[in-house]
Amino acid sequence: MKLVVVTACLAGVAHSKMVAAALKKEAEARGHECFTEMQGGYNMTDRLSKDVCQAADVVIFAHAIAVANADRFNGKPIIKVPIDKAIRNIPALMDKAEEVYAQ
Repeated sequence: MKLVVVTACLAGVAHSKMVAAALKKEAEARGHECFTEMQGGYNMTDRLSKDVCQAADVVIFAHAIAVANADRFNGKPIIKVPIDKAIRNIPALMDKAEEVYAQ
C-alpha cells in the first residue's frame, strides 16, 4: 500500500512531527510505503509532489486545522482524524488504513 499522511496543526511542530514520524514507522514496519507532509503555522514542509498524491492508495489527514490544498487527493480514500487522537492510536489508525485499502 502507498500511504500518504498529511498532518496539520496550528503551529505545525510538535504534534505534526510526532504523528508523521509514528505513522511512517508503523507503516514501514507493516511493509507499506509512506509519504508525509506537515502543515501548520505559516509553512508546509515536505510538500508532496503531484505524482505522489496521485499514486496514493489511502490518505490520512491527521489535523487540528483545515488541510491546505486537500483537493490534490480528490477521488482517493481519505481517513480524517483529529491529530490528538491520531497520536494516541497509531496501530488502530494503521489498521483502519489497511481495512480501507483492502476494500
